[in-house]
Amino acid sequence: MKKVRGGRTLAGLTAALLLCLAWASPGEAGIGVTVSPSRFRLSKPAGETASGKILIQNSGSYPVKISTEVMDMVSRPDEKGLSIRDEAPAGSTSHSCASWIRIVQEGALVIPAGQSSDLEFVVSPPPEVTAGGYGAYLFILGQPAENLSKSGKSGKPEVQLVTVPRLGISVVYEVKGTVQRKGDLTHLDFTPPTASEPLKIRHGFVNTGNAEVVLTGTFHILNESNLLVGKGTLRTLKTFPGEKAFMETSWEQSLPAGRYKMLLTFELGPDSQEAVVREINFEVPAS
Repeated sequence: MKKVRGGRTLAGLTAALLLCLAWASPGEAGIGVTVSPSRFRLSKPAGETASGKILIQNSGSYPVKISTEVMDMVSRPDEKGLSIRDEAPAGSTSHSCASWIRIVQEGALVIPAGQSSDLEFVVSPPPEVTAGGYGAYLFILGQPAENLSKSGKSGKPEVQLVTVPRLGISVVYEVKGTVQRKGDLTHLDFTPPTASEPLKIRHGFVNTGNAEVVLTGTFHILNESNLLVGKGTLRTLKTFPGEKAFMETSWEQSLPAGRYKMLLTFELGPDSQEAVVREINFEVPAS
């Protein structure tokens, strides 16, 4: 039951590298790799190993050799001061499980063109880890499994430009029965809508628990007659223990002049056990 309390950028976690394999007129090598699922939340009793299985699909025209790397998962501010998820060197944070991840694969994994394969991994925490939640990114990289250079009509080798996908998968390991999702709103302010600017809500949060908190929120706007005139969803904030985060949400709809009340509800998820409720009164002046 929920308690109610008053009061390197990873765009899509996908990067690409460009490899030049020869010199002359350009050609293109078709490599298309996708992975599923893109996130794992694993829960086991203290000391137990967890596992996951990733489906890797090669939709390109060349066989692909798969390699992996692990990185830490962190939150940091972007150029506007808003929080984004990013990567950091493995083992650089107190909530890292990067060094616990191992790939279950004998030899190199090569996926022929148009085919798919499973890649299994295990997360094995050390004995001293008895509580809380930890996270990391597991990156899947696909490179050509054969030499793509070839000669053109002139007899000179052509350039082959190869897009090498780097696909990030979030892995969260939690010690079953010990997770405490806690935190505090450190900031909440609001800008009413104007003729030229949308309504804006800004909120900050600090994670004071021992595991990842996925902070979600909704807002409902009531007029002076307590009738619902608008509602929306706040942008999600994700933090690990000790992290502070900040987010801004814009609501593009307009409101007529008058006085309003906004009710905001924040839930500390993903398995929300606590909600934080706030109320803001505001006025939209006549234009």
